Order: sequence, then C-alpha cells, then structure tokens
Amino acid sequence: MKIGILTLPIAENYGGILQAVALYRLLDAQEHDVVLIYKQSTNTQVWWKKIIKEILLKIPFHNFRNMKNNNKLNEARLERKKFHRPFIEKEIFKISEDLYTKQDLENFAKKENFDAVIVGSDQVWRKAYINDKYYKSYFLDFVDGSKTKKIAYAASFGKDFWEGKGDSQEIAKLLQDFVAVSVRESSGVVICKDTFDYDKAVHVLDPTMLMSKEFYKDEIIAKYDAVNTNAGGLLTYVLDEAEEKKEIIEFVQKSADMKSVHHLKGFDSSQVTYSVPQWLASFANADAVVTDSFHGMVFSIIFEKDFVVIGNEGRGMDRFVSLTTKLGLEERLVFDVKDLEGKELEKIDYSRVNMILNSEKKKSLEFLMGALHGE
Repeated sequence: MKIGILTLPIAENYGGILQAVALYRLLDAQEHDVVLIYKQSTNTQVWWKKIIKEILLKIPFHNFRNMKNNNKLNEARLERKKFHRPFIEKEIFKISEDLYTKQDLENFAKKENFDAVIVGSDQVWRKAYINDKYYKSYFLDFVDGSKTKKIAYAASFGKDFWEGKGDSQEIAKLLQDFVAVSVRESSGVVICKDTFDYDKAVHVLDPTMLMSKEFYKDEIIAKYDAVNTNAGGLLTYVLDEAEEKKEIIEFVQKSADMKSVHHLKGFDSSQVTYSVPQWLASFANADAVVTDSFHGMVFSIIFEKDFVVIGNEGRGMDRFVSLTTKLGLEERLVFDVKDLEGKELEKIDYSRVNMILNSEKKKSLEFLMGALHGE
C-alpha cells in the first residue's frame, strides 16, 4: 500500500522523533511504500512578522516581550534541529518537502495517490501544540475519504478535554470520515464520544512501544556506535526543572545507593546535545531512571528499568496516568518527594508488566492492520 504519515513536525524532541521512526519502520518492514508528510506551521511563513522582529532585535537597550532571550532559545532549537536532521533522514526513508497550507497538503496527497493516510502519534490533536490556523489538517481535512483511507493511530489530545472552541461540530464531521480512530490515552476515548459524538475510538499504545527493545538496541544504538553512552548508575531526564524534582532525584539516589548520576537534561547536566542513538543508549545502560518526560518513561519500560516518573501537568498529565494505570505501575508516578518518603519502591516485576504489554501490543497491531487492510 502507499501510506502517508502525518505527525507534528519532528525536529528536536527525542520522543517525537522516535514515535515517527517507530511507526514508519513498522509499516516499511511490511513492505508498504511509506511517506512522512512534513507539515510546517504557517506561522514560520509570515514575512512581515519576520521583518518587524529583525528590526526590534537590532534596537539596543531594549528587550520587548523578552524577545532577545526568546530569540536565543529559538536559535538553539534551530541548531538542534539541524543536528538531528541527518538521523531522521537516515531512518525515515521518504519525507515530503515542507508543506504549510491545506492546499499544499491537498496537492501533495493527490500527487502521491495514497491508499491510506495515518495521523499520529504524539499530541497531534492538542490545539495549543499545533499552533496553526490549519490545525484541521490533523483531522485530515485535506484527504479525499472516497479514495483514501483516513486512520488515526494513537492520536493524543494531551489533556482530558479538547482545547478548541466553537469547532466541535466541524471536527465531529471530519471524524465520521475516518475508517478507524485510535487514541493514546483512555481520556481520548471519552473526548471523542462526549465532545465529537464519535463512539468508536480505541485506546492503543504509543507506536514506540510496538517495536521491541532489540530494534532499538540493534537497529539504532549499535548501528550508530552509541553502545557505551552514560553506562550504569542513575539516569535523570528532566524537561522542566523545579526544586521538588531535585528533591525526588536526591531521595532516589540515596535510597537506591547509586554512586553515579547522569543528567541527560536539567540541573547539573552539561547541556550536551545527545544524538538520538546516544539518548536511547543512556536509557538502555541505566540502572534506574528518574524523569518527567512521557517518552523517558516509555523507554524506561521498554528497556525494563526501575524508574520514577514525575507528573508533568504543563506537558499533559493524562498520558502518564493512562500508561501507568494500564501497566499496573501507578506507584511509579509521583508528584512530590512526600509520595516516596516512608515507602520502599520494590524492583519492577517486568515479567508481569511484559505480559500486559504484549497483550496491549497485540491489540494495537490488530487495530492498525485491521484499519489498513480491512474493508
């Protein structure tokens, strides 16, 4: 089949890159002809805003709306984007040119003549993250449903409600044109039903969890010679620094008697930009993990590590709750060091976790294959 995948623009976010790689490589291994549809935000195209920004940045002794500091952060993001692009292009074999508008997407879809277009995974249905007037593209409004199957795989709203206003009926109509809809969080099933009157949504795994740990070890870590990155000890990967998170890390280090600590990001890290293979190897090599990242938690589970995940409300709590509940790992989700004090975290029984995970993986694959090949 000729299949298009639409996800949020993959650039510097490790989880965002790896979920796209996983879904792409899963379908490619089945000998489908797969293309990543690379939609960019139209906000990057507004020429007059760029001119005004350039003028303001050149004016000395002022920092309008913290523009100069934000510009430095954006420049750093662009550097990281350039750094990760070669890996993305090696692991995702076909990528479209940058597409911005609904018309761009329509023209590309017609040219490619897709048998199916899959939207997902990650927070593709979180309006604040899309940040684009063409956000309905992520509900595949540019795809002709009479010729091409529309499928949502592990789409995430990020929160337990739809962030849009006054557009529920239009999105409800778009969802009715899908042959199959699946979401990454159990709350997504409820949103589809209560907000969009769509009662056929299915709860599935993030695509990274459809691939085995051997895939990540052999096809990525070993292939890129990243095997010895940050070997052993406690690994921390903290996206949003806060004092209570530092206390949790110190508590875990002390209680687990970890002599060495590797900070991938946050606190005492050297702010080195790790390659995707090095990032993965850090999780594969760790003895234990503390993170506030969803995909940090996911790869702790894939590599069968003892971990503590710190609830990250700003980046979307439902995905943490949904996965830990599904796998019976609720006690691993904490919000404050008080959630750990007086408790002894036993080693995770991965024989039990993997039984559940394998069952959920089977259901998720059956959904995806049924959507692609079913009538």
